[in-house]
Amino acid sequence: MKIEVTKGVNLFVQDWGRGKPIVFVHGWPYGHRIFEYQMMQLAKKGYRAVGIDLRGYGYSERPWEGNDYDTWTGDIGRVIKNLDLKDGTLFGYCIGGALAAHYWATSKDPRVTKLALASTALPWSGQKPEDRKWYDERIEYCLADQAKCTWDFTAHLFHKPVSAEYYRWLVDLGRIDSLHASIRGLEEMRDRDLSKEMGKITIPTRIYHGVHDKVLSYGWAESLQKLIKGSTLVRFENSGHAIYWDERDKFVDELEKFVAVALAKAA
Repeated sequence: MKIEVTKGVNLFVQDWGRGKPIVFVHGWPYGHRIFEYQMMQLAKKGYRAVGIDLRGYGYSERPWEGNDYDTWTGDIGRVIKNLDLKDGTLFGYCIGGALAAHYWATSKDPRVTKLALASTALPWSGQKPEDRKWYDERIEYCLADQAKCTWDFTAHLFHKPVSAEYYRWLVDLGRIDSLHASIRGLEEMRDRDLSKEMGKITIPTRIYHGVHDKVLSYGWAESLQKLIKGSTLVRFENSGHAIYWDERDKFVDELEKFVAVALAKAA
């Protein structure tokens, strides 16, 4: 379905199942479809799985305006309000994790009662000179050859072998984002420091990270856990950056476990 978030800007939203909502925010440069396996399994288990394509990505519209953390999170909030979601878990992966955390820290939205952050670019992935250099090179690379940039980035996601067909499918999914949104995503990850916001997060938060992550090392997750009071960290021993693929069933189980435990505490 399409949901209008601002005048003339519609986001594609996949809404499956009925029950307690879990909202999925994808990573750079893909769309919600990277989580379709998890969304399908959770819907079968009695949850409402909602996948959002950010503006400029996936099947959503590609406006020039608003490709930044603040507007993307505003869009997420409008989707949550439009669907009248309550007592929901907001899940974010990679840049989506930064957006999920930024959304709750700045809005304190009572509709969202749990945060789940996976392989996430938090609190600020461009804080070191070598990190900024990586982003600068990636931006130049994407401007020169977006298709090749996406192809090469995808190669670093996995710890386990993937089929050639799946690899091409994932690359094609990344290639349909707008060049403008893709570059703005890299710039925001490089430049936005959300460190101070992490201390404002007071709802149950769980962090998931692959031990073999080549994009954002496991140390990122350990540092993030220290910044978010009361958060817990789940190690994915056989995963790289793409925990949704490397250990996809564990991903479903851990996410369901977190939602169930949090609900039990609130009861």
